[in-house]
Amino acid sequence: AIIKYATIFLDEWLHIHQGKGAFHGNEVCLTFDDGLLDNWVYAYPMAKKYGIKITIFVNPEYVNTNQIVRFNLDDVWKGKCTMDQLDGRGYLSWEEMRLMIASGFVDIQNHTMTHAKYTAGPRIKQYYYGGFPGLHPILNANPELKATYPSNRDFQSLLPLGTPLFEESSSIVTQIHRINRNLIEELHQISLEFDLIDPDTRKGYEVLANSIIKKYHTENQVISSIESKEAFQRRLVYEIVDAKTEIEKNLSKTVQFICWPHGDNSEEAHSLAKKSGHVASTSGKLMHTACHPDRIPRIAADFTNAPWLNRQKLHYKITSHYQRQPYYLISKANELKNQLMKRS
Repeated sequence: AIIKYATIFLDEWLHIHQGKGAFHGNEVCLTFDDGLLDNWVYAYPMAKKYGIKITIFVNPEYVNTNQIVRFNLDDVWKGKCTMDQLDGRGYLSWEEMRLMIASGFVDIQNHTMTHAKYTAGPRIKQYYYGGFPGLHPILNANPELKATYPSNRDFQSLLPLGTPLFEESSSIVTQIHRINRNLIEELHQISLEFDLIDPDTRKGYEVLANSIIKKYHTENQVISSIESKEAFQRRLVYEIVDAKTEIEKNLSKTVQFICWPHGDNSEEAHSLAKKSGHVASTSGKLMHTACHPDRIPRIAADFTNAPWLNRQKLHYKITSHYQRQPYYLISKANELKNQLMKRS
């Protein structure tokens, strides 16, 4: 049977989740992370057209601070521009968010201040040869580019090819581990001897680089320093409390919910969020908290498949979440399979 879902905002969901509101079994919250410009260009006009409520979690450090309102689908439909003139690369401005909130179809909530990931230990993951793996190291070194980097053609070149990428974790859960600058410089000088644009030369470079890193490991010199617990605590306040204040100041609204970037969070972060006025936070990777009255469980959409398959997978995830058969039985069988595979 086809289920007609009713979209609601998170404050409506919270009333249901805490047993204070009527539950009809077809309620769903549609959420978008990061405050990307395409939320304004494409998602918002479609939400208005079909009467759908959406919630956008934003990071103040990524907000475009220019007083700007860019073309979106509404303008195409009204004949003010063409589809070719639409550009969803970048991040929302405060004015675009104000207009969306005023429509009654969009709510804005907290996604922490920076959305950052930092080096979290001495273990190397890979070497940088372009692409997404270099995102956080580049943005950490060039925070002024956050609002515009998706349209920056030179962005990937800001990190030298061959740079070692160490294990990293969300800003919310890790003390920053600073890599020995002498190690980075030594590897950079070696990388200049190789044409790392050519994939065939990379193996030779990595063999040499790994031997140097091993030497630093042996001497316990990979990490030069670790952020103090006191500094981490101050940064946690900046990420959670100051982000809430910044959103409220610019949008003249109360922020009640926080979504943890990358799913990483802790009871410490959740407790600070609650003390600062958030009524609930996402459960993220702490799946055991999803049923708690002040936690928000989430079901991720998958955009890597064809539209028809995406719809079927999302339908399966939602219906199994609401324990409807046969989807719930299939999901429990899948959980059991995963548990057995992990044990084997």
